Amino acid sequence: MYLSSLSIDMVKNFDELSDQSRLWIYQSNRALTAEDVSDIEEKAASFISGWAAHGQDLLASAIVMHNHFLIIAADENFNMASGCSIDSQFRFVQDLGKAMDIDFFNRLNIAFLLQDQVELIPMSAIKQNIEEGNITADSTFFDNNLQTKGDLRVKWLKNASDSWLSRYFRTQNSVI
Repeated sequence: MYLSSLSIDMVKNFDELSDQSRLWIYQSNRALTAEDVSDIEEKAASFISGWAAHGQDLLASAIVMHNHFLIIAADENFNMASGCSIDSQFRFVQDLGKAMDIDFFNRLNIAFLLQDQVELIPMSAIKQNIEEGNITADSTFFDNNLQTKGDLRVKWLKNASDSWLSRYFRTQNSVI
């Protein structure tokens, strides 16, 4: 769902923001319902409509993707996000999570796209899932450590072997 139906000037359709827009990805600890998505996007639009850095409005957008990820982007070609404005965004997401009983800050769950479904696997179970064949080198992994909207399109989804998870797929060459 996109925020295109809103008439608030500082809230832009996610697709209209430049690829250089700064990005924050918040992964939920559970699949979001259609009602959750609607509520999150409405509350995010309200937050963004008043979001500012040192009194300067920020041109921004928020979107929920794959029913698990709240993504907020700010076009810093318009105005730069400051430390205080980023802090206010974190507080907004924390408060949103508390109100909706969603944890957006658990970095110990790793997200994969397996059989067209987002699967959250605890970090402590990654090795076991690889050994059991549930995760392979070709499994699609969500890399939430991105900096820009352009990165989202080309770097967000990648094979597990092309990420920090590659260390689990290395094999020792035998010396004979």
